[in-house]
Amino acid sequence: METWSYPLSARLSGKYVTLQPFSVGDDVEELFEISHGSKEKEVIWDFLYYGPFKNSLEMRKWYEGELLTKSDVVCWVILDAATECIIGFIAFMSIVPAHGRAEIGHVWLTPSAHKTKANTEAQYLLLSHIFDIHRYRRVEWRCNSLNHASRTAATRLGFTFEGRFRKHMFLKGQNRDTDWFAMTDFDWPRVRSNFQIYLNSATSISLMNLNTA
Repeated sequence: METWSYPLSARLSGKYVTLQPFSVGDDVEELFEISHGSKEKEVIWDFLYYGPFKNSLEMRKWYEGELLTKSDVVCWVILDAATECIIGFIAFMSIVPAHGRAEIGHVWLTPSAHKTKANTEAQYLLLSHIFDIHRYRRVEWRCNSLNHASRTAATRLGFTFEGRFRKHMFLKGQNRDTDWFAMTDFDWPRVRSNFQIYLNSATSISLMNLNTA
């Protein structure tokens, strides 16, 4: 019977970003600082089911009491490779080693990192980790159907739209329809090549065009 290992919480290094295993004690203060204090910063919480937080202590309690108690979640902070400063957060969730399946979630980056190669490379590092190292069969991406940026990102990164779950959740006083995307090990070699072309290119080549060609 085929089995898959649980994803390791390893440090993953790239050209633009490094994914560092998340430490509540070391990272929460900086995570709070870069994601609170202005409307521009706090927009990242609009489509997450938690946040913003009143203070760093409340944020820490949420991570300790909600996220880190789950057995199927592995978390990283996203570091700028040049400065080693935290610029975001990312995780594997809904990990099912018995079926070689996981989901990328809890993703956010500071506004200064938007429209840069930081988010793209962070996704590439996680996908390479799960497909190339752990040989998983499937990676999922779910988002609020109203979150145009997340839906566009999923397509740009090479995920395939699989459908919409209507009234899937009730969050922050509103119904949420959830759009579901996925990538399989069959898709990965082509997508990996497109990632590498994009990340190594000095031109304005479009990853969206590569992955939808």
